Amino acid sequence: MARMIRLLSTALVLVPLSVAAQTGAADPRIADAVKILPPDMRDNATVVAYDAEGNRQVLRKGTNWAECHVRSSVDGFARCYHNSQAPRRDLEARLTAQKKTEAEISAAMAAAVKAGTIPPSPQGMMSYRQYDKRDRIQDLWVMSLPNATPESVGVSTVSQRTNALEGKGLPWMMLPGTPGSHIMIPINPAPKDSTITDEATDKITQATLPLPDDLKAGATVYEYDANGDRRVLRPGTNAIECMPRLADGFTWCYNKVSAARRDLTAKLTAQKKTEAEITAAVAEATKNGTIKPTPFGTMSYRLYGKRDRIQLLWVLSVPGATPETIGVSTASQREEALEMRGTPWLMLPGTPGAHIMIPINK
Repeated sequence: MARMIRLLSTALVLVPLSVAAQTGAADPRIADAVKILPPDMRDNATVVAYDAEGNRQVLRKGTNWAECHVRSSVDGFARCYHNSQAPRRDLEARLTAQKKTEAEISAAMAAAVKAGTIPPSPQGMMSYRQYDKRDRIQDLWVMSLPNATPESVGVSTVSQRTNALEGKGLPWMMLPGTPGSHIMIPINPAPKDSTITDEATDKITQATLPLPDDLKAGATVYEYDANGDRRVLRPGTNAIECMPRLADGFTWCYNKVSAARRDLTAKLTAQKKTEAEITAAVAEATKNGTIKPTPFGTMSYRLYGKRDRIQLLWVLSVPGATPETIGVSTASQREEALEMRGTPWLMLPGTPGAHIMIPINK
């Protein structure tokens, strides 16, 4: 399998138990292993290493769902996963210790999934990777979306590796349409001077500013009139549609799959319905099938021109998700995001409106 699939698997860490681990003292590898996690998850994460035979060595038993592997002496990465993936990590470590090739390991993993001895990669599970040098992306989160495509998610497949190395990378999809499909989310350091703006010379250009560059030209651009009727300013060719800056200062782009929901909301708003009435009407229309529920793993984009709100925000819809099911913290990063150093977090967990807020620092 391609090299990047291994991002979603652990590299073998061939390390003996340290003196600190043997004596019960704090192992310095523990703090290093968990630093890629959000702060509220670090203290309670399990930390493990693997010995030369691929046997698991628990350096610290945690109480939450995060499990971190100490920095690999082979590739230099420290990685964290949901602990439900432990059997997968353990099998790969044993196979690696047996000097199996990458192709042999991939085949063995696939066979184990088919046989039910290890779990398949779940939909919408986050993993975390940290690297200390500047020749690779240093802080990277990875959202697993098996079999997802750019059209189903509404996201670019153009690699952002070079941009991420320069501290201004955007999320992008790898291995689209395969069981290993995933979204790479580079966590950029706070920029000295932000390049984010919501100003442009015309409506169409302005409406597409929240998007990655390769999605802008193909996006539909539209607006609603006073009656709540849709008016297309430019028909598009991809899965995205955008509205020029609204009266509240926000510029939004969405996946077309949610168009009927937004059209209904616009109609009801034009009729002066209250927010509660609109919510009830949309829920009823979803229940009776008039509009479809928002699919798991669709991306929306929001732009704001001033510094008193998060300026560039991507929002991944994950209906019904909880911190335990997808491995994402619910601790708000709003204040950090206002300072251009925010990391993703989960809002409205366990509800149809659950979503991951992904502040873009650049």
